[in-house]
Amino acid sequence: MSDNRENKHNEEPHDSEEEKYSFLQETVKDEQRSKKGIMGNLCRLAGRGLIFGLAAGLAFYALRPWAMTHLGGEKVTIPLDQEETPVENETDTKDQEAQEEEIQYPDLTVEDYQEMNHALYQVALSAGKSVVEIYAVHRDEGWENAGEQVVSGVIFWDNGADLLIAAPARIVKDAEALKVTFSDNTTYNATLKKQDRNLGLAIIAVKRSDLSDSTRNQIQTAMLGNSNAVNRGDGVIVLGEQFGYAGGVGYGIISSTRNYRTVADGQYRLLDTDIAGSEKGSGILFNTAGEVIGICDQSELQRDGNLVSAYAISDIKEEIELLANGQGVPYIGVHGVVVTEKLAGEQGIPKGIYVREVEADSPAMQAGIQNGDVITEINKTDIIGIAGFHKQIAEAGTGTQIRIKGQRRGADGYVDVTFDVTVGSKE
Repeated sequence: MSDNRENKHNEEPHDSEEEKYSFLQETVKDEQRSKKGIMGNLCRLAGRGLIFGLAAGLAFYALRPWAMTHLGGEKVTIPLDQEETPVENETDTKDQEAQEEEIQYPDLTVEDYQEMNHALYQVALSAGKSVVEIYAVHRDEGWENAGEQVVSGVIFWDNGADLLIAAPARIVKDAEALKVTFSDNTTYNATLKKQDRNLGLAIIAVKRSDLSDSTRNQIQTAMLGNSNAVNRGDGVIVLGEQFGYAGGVGYGIISSTRNYRTVADGQYRLLDTDIAGSEKGSGILFNTAGEVIGICDQSELQRDGNLVSAYAISDIKEEIELLANGQGVPYIGVHGVVVTEKLAGEQGIPKGIYVREVEADSPAMQAGIQNGDVITEINKTDIIGIAGFHKQIAEAGTGTQIRIKGQRRGADGYVDVTFDVTVGSKE
């Protein structure tokens, strides 16, 4: 008995020892099975990643319309046009004159004219789908009395949330509400996106979600053309309120591309036509390809009698883009003229931009710039012309401080002056 108890006593520690270190027992796994496990995990991870990516993509696609509507739509980006400067030499001019002498133009019949007019009318019909009439309702006036407050505009962008329309800014002055009538004669509420009173241009927005399917199918977004490529004698079409009533269509030619309208901080090229218009008319100027080449506003741009003139579209594309994105057009409020080398020599005035007028309450006035000053430098860049002056202000952007150096006449001649001007906007 004692031997048995002794044996049991001796065996118990052995069993407990095995249990104590049982977790250290080595398990030999099959190598092939281990590799399969790793590959399986990788495949599962890849599958989950693919599912996550698809889900994210579907969510983005599903939420995109909501984001467009509530977050303001896609950013507007309008490519700028390079200034075309054709180079002619004496030989080329003589060759061209010789060729013109050899050209024999055919005699056109009435049928030929009718055919040409029909072709132009087809272009006008298509282009007219992008032209709208914008009505303003003022305080103490009902919709029925708002007919005289109307301008033409052009749909130039669809940002996913709104249709954006460029139009003369005078329509929004003191307006309580805006309404837009499209080419299918349907009318919708509209809002002001942004305006620039210096240039006289406004961007009007109509919500896409407000439009009926019928209206969406019958209107179109216009193509902004290159007005730098327009030459005197080119055929043009003007559509809109240029004759004092809605839906007008006029045909003619470009009579001049050499005139400019001077505003504060710059100047903009005009396209003059031989088309007669009303004193307060407005419209959109198209080339014969149906592209927008100008925006007309007779109350601002009228030059010779009642002939229609338009802002050249290439000159205002940068401003349109800024306004369409809800940004102000850079402005300091200086009306200037170039001091040429001849004028500098004769009058003893430094070369630069002679300040003819400083607009009241403008950034330039607040910085201390006065009439009679000569601006010679902006941010260490010499200023010798209006285009360079305008470019420096535009590139600075609103809210940016620029350093302007110039000359001011004193008792003993011109002295150096420096101004720190914060660029603003005129809205």
